[in-house]
Amino acid sequence: MYFRTARQIAAAAIVTTLLALVVGAPASAGPAAKTTATPSTWTLVDLPQQICTTPDDPRTLYYFVVLDGTWSTPISVDYTGMPDGTEVYSPLTALPGSGDGHIVQVLAAFRLHDAPLGRYVPQLRATDGVDTQSVPVVLDIRSSC
Repeated sequence: MYFRTARQIAAAAIVTTLLALVVGAPASAGPAAKTTATPSTWTLVDLPQQICTTPDDPRTLYYFVVLDGTWSTPISVDYTGMPDGTEVYSPLTALPGSGDGHIVQVLAAFRLHDAPLGRYVPQLRATDGVDTQSVPVVLDIRSSC
């Protein structure tokens, strides 16, 4: 099962990257809210992302992590504010490199296990160990979507 899920995630990343190159970033994409005062050479792009799912959705779900700029150390990605019953896959890391704000560097994957119904706005957080940035994402857990 894990092999199939990993293959599906890899395929989605390729499709998303190609789509981003053709279509470009949404007009509403902008710089993320920074949680430190340290200047950085990268920015976590604030994409409008929303997922609607059921409490026991068997699929692996994910939000896109798009970075703009350059970074010389790995950037770790995680969440804050996810509902109980959420399993976040690790490691979620962008290796040293660069991005132009249009290419997905990480699929921030997670899975729900008996998560309570509700509308959640967790923060997708990225850090290089010095600078930490976060953007909101929307997770609607309903009896049906």
